[in-house]
Amino acid sequence: MEFRFEQLVSASLETVFRFHENPAHLSVLHAEWPGFRLLHHEGHIHPGATTWIEQTMSGCIPVVLGFRHTIYEPPHRFGEELIHGPFSLFTHIHEFEPMGENTVVRDRLTIRLSWQYGGEPVTRLLAAYSIRSLFAFRNLALERMADNDGLIQFTAST
Repeated sequence: MEFRFEQLVSASLETVFRFHENPAHLSVLHAEWPGFRLLHHEGHIHPGATTWIEQTMSGCIPVVLGFRHTIYEPPHRFGEELIHGPFSLFTHIHEFEPMGENTVVRDRLTIRLSWQYGGEPVTRLLAAYSIRSLFAFRNLALERMADNDGLIQFTAST
């Protein structure tokens, strides 16, 4: 199943990309998202690096997800693929495009749960709802941070 999310962020391309290229900022971006925990990262998103998170599902089931970074083309895009978790397919490409003084942030995901977890039918029924909810939340969090110069504060300290 494919997803595409897009938003206009009131910050420069360089600032938005710099914020996203630090995996520690996932904790900031998801600070209020229930059940999210950043477990480990290598401090960068260059190809071969990994980032591990835990997401509690249905309020009680912890799921560990491991991602290997595969694309790094600053300041326009980067991407990762799942190396551990319940999905047989999970790729995520982040794209950044300047639009005047602002930046278009685009996320493209392709996901499919493994057959043991229900495969395509459960992906469409349950996982799709969770992915859409998560990105709606992320978009609001990113917008809020950009509007309050939070992105600049975080990128200045890293």
